[in-house]
Amino acid sequence: MSAAVLPLDERLLHWAELGRHWARLGAPLRPSQQDLDSYVAAIGCRSDPSTTPRALILGVTVELCHLSWPSGTHLLALDRTEAMIQGVWPGERSQAICGEWLTMPLQRQSRDVVFCDGGVTCVPYPEGTRRLIDSLDHVLVPGGICALRLYVPPSTRESAAAVLEDLLAGRIGSLNLLKLRLGMALQTDPHVGVELGTIWNKIHAAAPSLSDLALRTGWGLDHLSAITSYRDSAVRYYFPTAEQVLALFAEHAPAFTLQQCRRPSYTLGECCPMIILRKSSDSGSRPATPQGPSKINSQVR
Repeated sequence: MSAAVLPLDERLLHWAELGRHWARLGAPLRPSQQDLDSYVAAIGCRSDPSTTPRALILGVTVELCHLSWPSGTHLLALDRTEAMIQGVWPGERSQAICGEWLTMPLQRQSRDVVFCDGGVTCVPYPEGTRRLIDSLDHVLVPGGICALRLYVPPSTRESAAAVLEDLLAGRIGSLNLLKLRLGMALQTDPHVGVELGTIWNKIHAAAPSLSDLALRTGWGLDHLSAITSYRDSAVRYYFPTAEQVLALFAEHAPAFTLQQCRRPSYTLGECCPMIILRKSSDSGSRPATPQGPSKINSQVR
């Protein structure tokens, strides 16, 4: 069973609202230094790392714009909303394209590197994930690299009640961690995902007053107010496992081979792995096929 895809206007409104709260977001919803180090390492995984890359960022992630790109890199960003580009993108406006990830307005085999930080969560699983993989296959050259930081459920599923208990006891470090933990706890099936309005409703039912919750948690009210972007939102996030995403690569883009799966050591890092895949076969790389957790973990660098 799959959730219905929202009308485009409603999705655009969500991202415009998120853009207004962007400065309040932090790790792991935005990349940490460990994640940035992994992205830099991914650039060197190309078949010919000595060439100057043509790079594409899916979204307008500020930290990826400011990454230590090789000298001369041709950098583009692709985001679905003009509001996010205008409000968040720190680079030149000419570097940012407004368009859909699933139908990228770019020429075939025109990019050497594609990075996406958490964006797989934003497309319906599995249909949207398949289309995203097809788009990656379309724009990447043979020997090119894509690096996707995923948000995946923990190996031991939490209950929403346990997450909320930790929240009220002051045992969650930030709203960023709460959003991920509670969203993953509420998801019963990655094909359905979780509605952002449901996350808001659970938090509001447990703590009706944001001011009181700020006192309980020690979070600033400004930081906590970012959750209001979830109120009444029918937008859904989807949390497939890394194995499920890799299985779709193997099915729809078998030319991609898994180079590394990197899991950071920060809080909730288990749920934020980065998969780095190279297009075209390579005898020294691993096929992008479903693997058990122990095999995925063994590829951490």
